Amino acid sequence: MQNPVLKFLLTGGLCLILNACSLPKEEEKNVFRMNLEDGLSTLDPAYARDQRTIWMTSQLFNGLVALDSNLNVTPAIAHTWEISDDGKVYTFHLREDIYFHKHPVFGKDSTRKVTAEDVLYSLSRICNPKTASTGTWIFQKKIRGWDEFSKNPDQKLSGFEALNDSTFRITLSEVFPPFLSLLAMPYAFVVPKEAIDFYDKDFSRNPVGTGPFRFFKWKEGEVLLLHKNPLYFEKKDGQNLPYIDAVKVQFIASRLTAFISFLQGNLDFINGVTDTYKDEILTPEGNIQPAYRDKYNFSFSPQLFTYYIGIMNDSTKYRDNPSHPLLKASFRKALSAAIDREKFVKYLLNNIGYPANNGIMPLPARGFNTQKVKGNLYNPDYAKKVIQEFTQKEGKPITLTLNATPQYAFIAQFLQKEWENAGLIVKTEIKEGGALRKSVYDGSLQLWQANWIGDYPEGENYLGLLYSENFAPKGTNTTHYKNERYDALYQKAMKETADSLRWNYYAEMENIMLQDQPLIPLYYGRILRMSRKNIRGIVTNPMNELTLKYIQKSDR
Repeated sequence: MQNPVLKFLLTGGLCLILNACSLPKEEEKNVFRMNLEDGLSTLDPAYARDQRTIWMTSQLFNGLVALDSNLNVTPAIAHTWEISDDGKVYTFHLREDIYFHKHPVFGKDSTRKVTAEDVLYSLSRICNPKTASTGTWIFQKKIRGWDEFSKNPDQKLSGFEALNDSTFRITLSEVFPPFLSLLAMPYAFVVPKEAIDFYDKDFSRNPVGTGPFRFFKWKEGEVLLLHKNPLYFEKKDGQNLPYIDAVKVQFIASRLTAFISFLQGNLDFINGVTDTYKDEILTPEGNIQPAYRDKYNFSFSPQLFTYYIGIMNDSTKYRDNPSHPLLKASFRKALSAAIDREKFVKYLLNNIGYPANNGIMPLPARGFNTQKVKGNLYNPDYAKKVIQEFTQKEGKPITLTLNATPQYAFIAQFLQKEWENAGLIVKTEIKEGGALRKSVYDGSLQLWQANWIGDYPEGENYLGLLYSENFAPKGTNTTHYKNERYDALYQKAMKETADSLRWNYYAEMENIMLQDQPLIPLYYGRILRMSRKNIRGIVTNPMNELTLKYIQKSDR
């Protein structure tokens, strides 16, 4: 059923507000208009830890490699590369037609060609603690010479070498099969030393890169303008990219207001849906409502996203009750079996997601296997039986407290009902995102909601959440799960360069996880994008990346 309040807004209730706060329209007809509701704090790829920063820096910069729509690694600044037989040495051969955006920092010529020294500088900058990059982890302890470098950051990192102007080599201390995918992240984008030296910390507001668009204007909280880079090196079908002249980014904080602005023709693109207006455009089955079906373009894609329930597996964190049922695998499995994931995804998400009927790895992850990994199936009779046995043993009803954020409170309410139907007493505690994250990482919670968005497409990115060497707060294993067999398989997988063999290890690890149930996967993500009918070329991939260089915009 459509929201009556939303219906009122769509018929003009917000027109005056939108018109009052909107900026004058750009004179150029060939401008792609979009919104970032969460704002923007930096355009320096060294700090690209969130989606909005990743989206914008990806328009301004390039790395050695990139990911395509199928998450395959493709050439970018490097046109080819070789990996040594032992999997430790990566040699990249750079294109010789890539230039930085025109800028006075380059002197009278206003630009210069990118060389291997620029790659060396950029990657070393991420590793240097003085930069305080949020991306240091992609190289930390992986690159040869890291221990020596960590003691003296002023010296060169021996694992990075510019062999000549067009050849760059990376040597790892140990084999790490997903390494190439890491280099596609914005943290590994190439920046010019001249601009960093000139702007210092203000480089974040004055970016200079090699990407399809160059920085033009940023009025914080109001508008960001990027203009076409006439020096960009890529072509498609013989035509220079990008096709459009400019990108205009607004910062409308309310996603509902942004959606209405899109419907009024002020934005060209909307990414995702919220609970506020999902019923307006989607049927309960996840189909597009007839009123919208022919008016806009829609694209769907599985996402590297898993939503799960975290459970503390460390008995030392249950001082008041060291024999708490949550410490028992059979009880945790009963919690999982009590959840009707199919019902949840259909009625609460309008099928914008997939039931997590496998392990922690989502559908697009490299190594995901539906044949060898099956679990998390709905079995309410089994759940009630097991929970009743635990209740009798405890001698009183079992009470659980589920911690959640306001954004996902509706999920907490659903789980509360499912578990209460199975015979439990469930309380919910709502915490703001930062507070919940802090409590999770300091180990003070026993049951909480969480999600993991893949940093790179390899399944290891998810399986590492349960590797005991990654215990929080230093690592990502917030459940403090430890299983010797799981750890041994993880270590084997990280030494195996053959994908098929490594993925067999992943399947074994997933099945161990399903037996122990240290956390409860609930659903995997699905991306929905809307655009106007005069927009072509929006590329969607499971990383939810935003690629604007292929976009074409017609007059109507």
